[in-house]
Amino acid sequence: MSTRELQTGLASLDFARHMTLSLLDAIPTEHWFHIPIPAGNHAAWLAGHIAWEDDDCLNQLIDRHDSALPQSWHDRFATGSRSTPNAADYPEFADLRSQLAASRNELKAFFAASADHLDQPVSKQLHGFAKDLASFMHMIACHEMVHVGQLTVIRKSLKLPVVFA
Repeated sequence: MSTRELQTGLASLDFARHMTLSLLDAIPTEHWFHIPIPAGNHAAWLAGHIAWEDDDCLNQLIDRHDSALPQSWHDRFATGSRSTPNAADYPEFADLRSQLAASRNELKAFFAASADHLDQPVSKQLHGFAKDLASFMHMIACHEMVHVGQLTVIRKSLKLPVVFA
């Protein structure tokens, strides 16, 4: 695989994270537990879920990967979990932000170290999302962008000003 493919994949991950953090940072902390629609998610859950997803992707890609997340994060933010309006159920904002950075850095380091193997097929379990490591980077970015859309809905429901104009 080419260096260009690696750079493009990493740029996709960086762009998605930039969008996420820009929107999260523009939601006042008193609104982090606002759920805009029934059965929807709030900003705190989205932040934790996106960090959890990076960690889960590493778990799928690396045999015996030791998650840096406490078990409570897996219970609270895994796919299929639901937001609760209770702030006490969630880590502090600083912890959410810190884990967003740490999990993304670890994921990017994995892909950078795998630069010569980006055409390597991913496990059958991940085949529905991507066929190889190079496309898996883009799938992760696309997944995050789905949640960027949810952050936009939260912001619109709060009548907050546009972030990207």
